[in-house]
Amino acid sequence: MPALKRRQFITSIASGAVGLGVAGRLQARASDVPASRQEIATPKIKKYNDLGKTGLKVSDVSCGAISLFEPNVLRYAYDCGVNYFDTAEVYLRGKGETYVGQGLKGVRDKVVITTKHIMNFDRKIEKASVIKRVEDSLKRLQTDYIDVALVHMLEDMAPLLKNEEVLRAYDELKKAGKIRFTGFSSHSAKATLKQAMETDFPQVILVMYNHMEGKEIEPLVKAVRDKGIGTVAMKILAGNQQGNLKGLVGPKTSYPQSAIRWVMSNPDFDTCIPTMSSYSHVEEYVAASGQPFDRASQDVIARYREQADRRYCRVSCMECLSACPANVAVNDVLRYAMYFEDYGMERMATDYYAELEPGRKPLACAGCAAPCEGACPHGLPVRARLLRSHEILTA
Repeated sequence: MPALKRRQFITSIASGAVGLGVAGRLQARASDVPASRQEIATPKIKKYNDLGKTGLKVSDVSCGAISLFEPNVLRYAYDCGVNYFDTAEVYLRGKGETYVGQGLKGVRDKVVITTKHIMNFDRKIEKASVIKRVEDSLKRLQTDYIDVALVHMLEDMAPLLKNEEVLRAYDELKKAGKIRFTGFSSHSAKATLKQAMETDFPQVILVMYNHMEGKEIEPLVKAVRDKGIGTVAMKILAGNQQGNLKGLVGPKTSYPQSAIRWVMSNPDFDTCIPTMSSYSHVEEYVAASGQPFDRASQDVIARYREQADRRYCRVSCMECLSACPANVAVNDVLRYAMYFEDYGMERMATDYYAELEPGRKPLACAGCAAPCEGACPHGLPVRARLLRSHEILTA
């Protein structure tokens, strides 16, 4: 795909909720839009940070490519200054990596690409199979190397560190120049960040962090950052529920921008990866780059917290799990429902749910006394939410 200039994307410019959104974008000739108007409409990344001690410089607001159907959106993000792109083998059943490869073709040496691979440590894993999966990712990404390869959704480092086949595979891939740095993503940062301090495997970590959950891991994030490990924040929008909250309609500073500002006000995070699945996402999120967490942002966050407090499941909490007599994967089920209902990622959510072991699904919840609700420190109607989740996630 030939390199696409920024002005090729713009056909019409309209005010969005934050005064800079684009109503719709299609490829167009440069003459279609006045250059002066294009400059006004297009935000730029204002801050770049060191990614731990990797030697890489990354944009403070980066691109999560979990739900993407238009590679040109990625190129537009690059034109806006975004240089860190996060995807995974499982996103869109491999097409996520394909779109990243297509969108960044021709600028590969100017960007940092992260991809992730799930490892099922309950089954035997052969070194050759890990290498093949990474090499398949390289083909889809149209590149000779992956900057950061993460073990995806790692909730306990112990099985990884005991698995010689996986460790040898990553070591060989590094020596071959096919992987530059390794690490993991985790929804259980309280456990995995402590473990990360005892090993050299992670050079980059990706963890949940937002204004409604994550404060408790801040000392651990600082510790791994002081060790030189790169730190990336995900799930930064705390459920992305602003469209369902009346108090979030029409503020001058948008909720996503406020959430980004909150995350990046913590100097121990190098970057964050909100999902950029549209041109308007790119513009809205990039506009938050380098901006302080000011009074207007604080007010928006306070309104969101107040209204979302009894709606948002803190999926890193896990206080309810031990109370469940049926061993339901409560946090995973509610996270998949969040992907479906609030993130608009219906296909991915149903795919994840289909792969969940039947015994971990909320099949027995209807007749249960719901001790999970008594265990929930946030007072959520857990049983009703689980039954609703099963209903929408069952294809």
